[in-house]
Amino acid sequence: MKILKLTMTALLCTLLLNVSHAQLKCYTLRAPEKVIPEMRKIAIMNFIDRQETTAGYWHASTSTDYGSIITDNMVRLLLEEYRGVGPLGKNYMSRVKTNVYTVVERGQLDNIIKEQKLGASGAISDGDAAAVGKLAGVDVIISGNFTIRNEHKNSQKTSTNKDGTKKITYKVTRTSIAECTMKIISIETGRVLAMIDKNGSHSVEGTSTSSYSAAKKALPSGGNKALALKDLANNLVGYFTPMFVYQSLKFEKTKVKEYKAKGKEAKKLARAGDVSGAYGIVAAIYESDPYNAEMAYNTGILNEAVGNYKKAIEAYSAALQVNGEDKRYMRSVSRAKSADAAVQQLKALGVVVEPFTFAALTGGELINAVEVDKVTTKGKKKDRVSAYSDPNTKSSVVAKVPGDTEFEVIKREGGFVKVKLLGGKEGYFAAGTFK
Repeated sequence: MKILKLTMTALLCTLLLNVSHAQLKCYTLRAPEKVIPEMRKIAIMNFIDRQETTAGYWHASTSTDYGSIITDNMVRLLLEEYRGVGPLGKNYMSRVKTNVYTVVERGQLDNIIKEQKLGASGAISDGDAAAVGKLAGVDVIISGNFTIRNEHKNSQKTSTNKDGTKKITYKVTRTSIAECTMKIISIETGRVLAMIDKNGSHSVEGTSTSSYSAAKKALPSGGNKALALKDLANNLVGYFTPMFVYQSLKFEKTKVKEYKAKGKEAKKLARAGDVSGAYGIVAAIYESDPYNAEMAYNTGILNEAVGNYKKAIEAYSAALQVNGEDKRYMRSVSRAKSADAAVQQLKALGVVVEPFTFAALTGGELINAVEVDKVTTKGKKKDRVSAYSDPNTKSSVVAKVPGDTEFEVIKREGGFVKVKLLGGKEGYFAAGTFK
């Protein structure tokens, strides 16, 4: 449960990224709050109005059948293949579906209740609900009780007309609030596997420049309770079902002059939704320049977008190794780790996220060095320092690395230090190269 809470916290942080500057707008998978491995085939009882309960029994509401509104919306959401995906971005994880449960049709439950003469008086107990579930051949049955009410709030705003006179605008806000307790009951054991309180709401406004009573009359006709119940159903389903959440990811600009044009091209392709084309360019730059923190970060962005969370972690960590003070890189590592943890949790529900293969895959594995004895190059990130093949400045240059970069020492040899370089290489630096 702790992992899932971290997952949701990290994904909420993702939503706070600056959308206006994002080059990659997409969806990522989020685990439910509660994973119940033994739950595969389910049935949902009609939710009951709490205001009409007595002595441990739930009675069908005698007014508007709000309970059916909750149940019908829950069933609809459970059958959605890509729950949460909307028009804001693209879904690069269409290989994963969120309709992980088999849902028994509501009419079948009604027939069983009638045949068994259960709830003849309109009352269904927990024990009767479990009996219905057993006859329906399900693993769990979901039941719940709720309340629904309207609240009104008055407010006013004073403004100045062109002629200097004051104008008061009266506003009345009507908010429908639905509160519910949901139970998930095991048919095999009769045990309550989960019980949770959730709520939903929906507001409408009426305004007038004459009075609050006029503003109240200006409220939309009809109730907005159905929309509050729809919001409630979404929150109830989200408790035990995976869904997609929107995220906007920002590409980094490369600081290396010779790669700027290609970096812009990759950004353009990513904005157009061509993640494979963008990855082909970004990975090629990163392969040529393994100390390019921006390109390491961008390979992480692309892998995260398609659900390759482990590779995203590797790429973000590599960027962080080059530029260890960048808080964005730190947040990205944390976000990708949390998303990967969520995917591991979803395996218990049979949701397996197969790795995405880019059509233009380029480059090798990214590595994270295990630091023991460390040294840091002099200068700034924009500077480049030569690493030699041998402990001799006349030997061939194997890499040009940025200044102010930390390396793991392999050995110290005279006036030279042999270090591990990214890409599986090794190189020698003159001792005076370091801080």
